[in-house]
Amino acid sequence: MSEPTPKTPPGSTRGSHVSEGEARALAEASRETSWTAPSFVREMFLGRLDLSRIHPHPEPDPEEQVRGREFMGKLERFLQGVDGEQIERDARVPPEVIQGLRDLGAFGIKIPREYGGLGLSQYTYGRAMAMCGTVSSALVTLLSAHQSIGVPQPLKLFGTEEQKKKYLPRLARVLI
Repeated sequence: MSEPTPKTPPGSTRGSHVSEGEARALAEASRETSWTAPSFVREMFLGRLDLSRIHPHPEPDPEEQVRGREFMGKLERFLQGVDGEQIERDARVPPEVIQGLRDLGAFGIKIPREYGGLGLSQYTYGRAMAMCGTVSSALVTLLSAHQSIGVPQPLKLFGTEEQKKKYLPRLARVLI
């Protein structure tokens, strides 16, 4: 059985609900049909690495670097007291470790400061995940699932200001 044709044009608003058919129609209408702009990734896959397409590299924010170093120092000190082998043996992250990560703000590394997060960069986030990985892969999974594939990142990128104000502070504190 085929989907009924939407009665409203794709992308138009009709209350707060969009049907599956409307969403699919919008996605299909948004698809590129011809590649006219140069693409770094396309060229890379074709064996032509053109670094001029990604230069200049963004300049790091000196203030963020200072805050990032402070966070990384606190995280390193905290992780020294975490028994990664015990986490593996028990197949669970102890509540006191989760609370310690909460207290550090580790669940809100990339959430902007105005919403209760640390407001640190992807670079600092990656370094923090690498450091956690030296102790336990379970910690990396816990933190990255929450911040990368979980709610905060899509909400940060695509949420309305009202949604960000309502949910991001709660996500930065992560109340599990």
